[in-house]
Amino acid sequence: MHFQVFGQSSDDEIKNEVRVVARVQKGKVLLRWAVSTSSAWLKANKHGYKIDRYTVSRDGQLLSPPVKTTLTSVPLLPYPVAQWEEAVNTNDYAAILAQALYGEGFQVEQMEGGLAQIINKSREIEQRFSFGLYAADMNFEAAKMGGLGFEDTNIVSGEEYLYSVETLVPVDLLKIEPGSVSVKVKDPEPLPVPLDLYAVPNDKNILLTWEYEMFKGIFTSYYLERSENGNDFQRLGDTPLVNLNDRPGSPAKRMFYVDTLSQNNKTYYYRVKGISPFGEISPPSEVVSGQGIKKLSAVPHISRHTFDASGGVNIQWDFPKETENEITGFELDWAAQEKGPYKTVKTGISKSSRNTTYSEPEPSNYFRVTALGKNNQKTTSLTAFVQTIDSIPPAAPVGVVGIVDSLGVVKLNWTANTEKDFLGYRVFRGNLEKEELSQITISPVGENTFQDTIQVKSLNSKVFYQVVAVDKRFNMSDYSEKLALKKPDVVPPSSPVFKEYKVQRKGVFIEWINSTSDDVVSHKLYRQNVKMSEQGWQSIFVTDTVTSYTDSSVEAATKYRYAIFAEDDSGLQSAPSTPITITSQKSTDAELIKGFSLVADRVNKNISISWRKMPKEVIEIIIYKSKKEGKPVLFKQMPNTINRIVDSSISPGNTYVYSLKAITKNGNHSKVETKEVIF
Repeated sequence: MHFQVFGQSSDDEIKNEVRVVARVQKGKVLLRWAVSTSSAWLKANKHGYKIDRYTVSRDGQLLSPPVKTTLTSVPLLPYPVAQWEEAVNTNDYAAILAQALYGEGFQVEQMEGGLAQIINKSREIEQRFSFGLYAADMNFEAAKMGGLGFEDTNIVSGEEYLYSVETLVPVDLLKIEPGSVSVKVKDPEPLPVPLDLYAVPNDKNILLTWEYEMFKGIFTSYYLERSENGNDFQRLGDTPLVNLNDRPGSPAKRMFYVDTLSQNNKTYYYRVKGISPFGEISPPSEVVSGQGIKKLSAVPHISRHTFDASGGVNIQWDFPKETENEITGFELDWAAQEKGPYKTVKTGISKSSRNTTYSEPEPSNYFRVTALGKNNQKTTSLTAFVQTIDSIPPAAPVGVVGIVDSLGVVKLNWTANTEKDFLGYRVFRGNLEKEELSQITISPVGENTFQDTIQVKSLNSKVFYQVVAVDKRFNMSDYSEKLALKKPDVVPPSSPVFKEYKVQRKGVFIEWINSTSDDVVSHKLYRQNVKMSEQGWQSIFVTDTVTSYTDSSVEAATKYRYAIFAEDDSGLQSAPSTPITITSQKSTDAELIKGFSLVADRVNKNISISWRKMPKEVIEIIIYKSKKEGKPVLFKQMPNTINRIVDSSISPGNTYVYSLKAITKNGNHSKVETKEVIF
């Protein structure tokens, strides 16, 4: 198991837990553990760890219940600072772990300000945690001193144990899940040998790479060794190599190391050894060798191309004559698109050649020439584009048909083109019949079918499509016939709008503006008696294009509410217009006014207006006044108890007109009586 935590995620993203590994050695079991977060590590360093061992089987027989043995009589804590002095002087990893545990400062990138200090402190804790676990990974003695390792020497061969390691941090302070590992006591197994070591030569350096993922639970780091004679190996550096490319969610598969050389053409030998979490060093890997090689610097350059009589393309290039001794020959690569993929179409071209012929060109061709170095090196020219002559477009697609389902999914198909150089189709779409359609395909589609998705809930009732065929020279055919597809009608028509109304003797006149939707087949006018709204709405008029109606079936002095709807050819009904409320005209049939007379008194300069006393059903009398040819205005409103008044607001030489109207208890009004007098 691997404990080093460089580049790990933040504590908030990792579960607080103990992770344990074990290794059987002669006469003892070695335990190594670590907590998963820096916050858990800080608290565990203060409160310590407890180790329990459960004997689960003996000589192949399961024990029920298992025999529990507590291996730590007191909490297992890091050594006090005073006990580290001797180890620090002789063990670099003990020095690192001691500094992580007790050092006054741990260098991190400094920032300024209050928030920066908090960030710096957090970074310092993370680095202490990371380097502390790294040091414990590298040296088991340091791990034991740091409270992260333990040796169980009281073991019996043939028994199987389950070790449980838990922190003694109070749960209310931080909940940390314990860790466990099972071990069968038997002869120690040797560490495996690192595998798949390769040496890749380059100019004054060699890239070394070997398998990492398979042994990441066994080896925490590696020593890489080099020899000049294949026998006497020395380590490349005193510090073990750690894979810093291993990330949660993106595990590394191999280790890589570049060994810089002082010269080329000298053979070096390499081997690698793995280091376990208990400080054990594995047997060496197989030995590989390599030597630095001079980099191939010359690059071919395609200078021109010509067509021969049979239609083949002759490619010519330049390459320095003095560099021919560094290569074995050339290759020709071809692709239909500049971005590739490229395939090698000509091999075995001699190093003295500077041209070759490709006999089966396509309408569009991209060529590269590659020089092959003697040491498996390659240099490749820039791409050259060669286009064969072709100006004849394919035939326009025919037989374009399609359907639209209720979800707006459009399925189109048409008769396939048969041209030899045919590439694909471009599909165009629009919402108006007379507009220019827009392309909706990014690159030509190879099949003679296409699926599209449209908005069903829109104001356009139809959608239009055209298809164009494209050949490999990107010559475009004429457009196909325009296909019009009716959308499923799920959008109700727009609402009519009331324009005007008039209350007349013969009824209520209403005028409206019809719905603007083009698929409307009828407009329906509804009426509701406001006082009897529980009876609901009543349809009183249905029309297609008429925009007015006189409702002559109303009762006198009654309040009505009107609304109008539009309905389309799919039976969808619009939202109602904004309703209007109208009160019908009151009755004018009653002849209640009797004895209405006007008397001019020129001596006293007034006009006396009188009438006979009216029935008890009359509650109000209204008088209008005007001069001859003038507009009547309200003059007086009086109760039924009065039947005579005097008008003194007059002047000689005028003709005055008076109109009298009576209002009854039920809201009806009488016929208007009008008289005039010359003063």
